[in-house]
Amino acid sequence: MTSKSSGGSDIGGRSSPRTSWRTPPRCVLEDFATPALKIVHVEYTPGCCFARHSESLPFLACTVRGVHWSSNSQGGYTCLPGTVRFLPAGEPHENYFPAHSRCVLIKLLPPMLARVVDEAQLPDGPVQFADPATALAARLLRRELRRQDDLSPLTVEELSLQLLLAGNRSPVRSSRSVPPWLRRVHEMLREESDRRFTLLELGHSVGRHPVQVCRQFHRTFSCTIGEYVRRFRVARAQSLLLDSQLSIAEIALACGFADQSQFTTTFRRLTGLAPGRYRKQLTERPSAS
Repeated sequence: MTSKSSGGSDIGGRSSPRTSWRTPPRCVLEDFATPALKIVHVEYTPGCCFARHSESLPFLACTVRGVHWSSNSQGGYTCLPGTVRFLPAGEPHENYFPAHSRCVLIKLLPPMLARVVDEAQLPDGPVQFADPATALAARLLRRELRRQDDLSPLTVEELSLQLLLAGNRSPVRSSRSVPPWLRRVHEMLREESDRRFTLLELGHSVGRHPVQVCRQFHRTFSCTIGEYVRRFRVARAQSLLLDSQLSIAEIALACGFADQSQFTTTFRRLTGLAPGRYRKQLTERPSAS
């Protein structure tokens, strides 16, 4: 979904009645929502200012382009690309964008907060994270907002959890053994790759907290759960393109894609070729003499 809006606070918070600043329009490039969070990818024009305001729910702000300044009750930050800010609910803050900037803003709804509370502790005040892991998660989240397929709800919640728990990271274990419950998650994703799982469902199915499932899966397989399912669907499609007479549209549905367009987009991104071209290259390959 794409929409436009102008002025206001970061995500629609309450402006202070004591301050009134003129603000150039901002543009919402993409937006996305699940029961656990709401996300917008916002473009700010140079000179854009937001007076002191607060939000009723905690949120994350990921800077993906440009540089801006943000203040809060404990000081302020210079927000560079790759940095991620967390602000608790009710935290007064203000923003100034001296140059063209883009941010991904994540409003954390009660279901997301409930998932975190049993596994980790939210920061008790404003904080900014800046490391390669958070920068990568923010970039992947922005790409996911552009993609928006049936696996996006799962993927955006995974990535948002990674960003939210950036300050609670525990050391990665050196053991290469995969726990039995994680093997079961892996098997479920492969056996039911056309199913639209949620983190909550996966956690319940193996008796683990959704945060633990998200963290351990990413550490073990070096990708989000949603991206893993996409790769598996494409691998299955590659086999069908070679060994079956099914049409491309039929293969798309058989592999769990919503339609041929979604299948083609994902297949081309992961293989570099459209499905039709991939099949043609395979059939035209000369046999060994």
